[in-house]
Amino acid sequence: MKKFATVILTALCATAIATAQPIDQPIENAPQAVSTQATPAQTAAPQAVATEAQANEAMPIDEQQQTYSVQKKAPIGFGARVAFIYGNFWGFEDLSDGLEEPTGFGGEFGVATRFNIVKGLQFAPEILFRFFNLSHDDDDVERCYNQMFLDLSLYIRGIIGGGFFLEVGPQLSINTSSDYSIDGVDNEFEKITQSTAEFGLNFGLGYYVLENLSVSFRWYMGFTEVFPDVKYYFDDNFKPGKDQNGSWSTINLKGAHTMMFKFGATYWFI
Repeated sequence: MKKFATVILTALCATAIATAQPIDQPIENAPQAVSTQATPAQTAAPQAVATEAQANEAMPIDEQQQTYSVQKKAPIGFGARVAFIYGNFWGFEDLSDGLEEPTGFGGEFGVATRFNIVKGLQFAPEILFRFFNLSHDDDDVERCYNQMFLDLSLYIRGIIGGGFFLEVGPQLSINTSSDYSIDGVDNEFEKITQSTAEFGLNFGLGYYVLENLSVSFRWYMGFTEVFPDVKYYFDDNFKPGKDQNGSWSTINLKGAHTMMFKFGATYWFI
């Protein structure tokens, strides 16, 4: 494109030189003074047109290169993330009544940022709102655990080339809402409370589909118990008159931890 613009510019300049009149050459039917003053304008006009044409021709390339440079080298990025979640509770000490570990689905959405540390290494905090619904059942009843969280994750992301990246980071989750039901009806018999905060670690692999769109797969492992204060009704140490005023359940929820698999996408505005 630049060679083409150069050829056009050369041709216009050659035309301007060939058609330009000497300063002392009179113009037909015009005074000598007028011809002397008009000649530089006539000479400059093609050059101005050529310069303007060259600028107009080169502008899209410059703008494209500048945009590409900003997207590649911007020290700070900001985007929006959404993800689908599949997960379960695991690690029960003795899940009673023949129940399987509860499993379920959820989702998350929020904002993501990234900051360049050194070449190929980024710091990427995220703040996401998450809903997560799990259930398990036996032959008689189905127990459901519906939860909502505010998640703060702090990732270290390493670019491994070809558009791929690896990431790892801790996650702090604040429990904003929780609801427990049996066969779709609010559980008014038991008093199950969940920890107000959970802590875990995320491991992920991602890929930039476009310069401003990335997809990722993440695995989350929770380190804290989900129901640390829930007592088991049939435990030998359970005191019905006293312990029923606190948090208790007719199934043993001790030792439960959260595990999640997240499939998400992030659109980067910057």
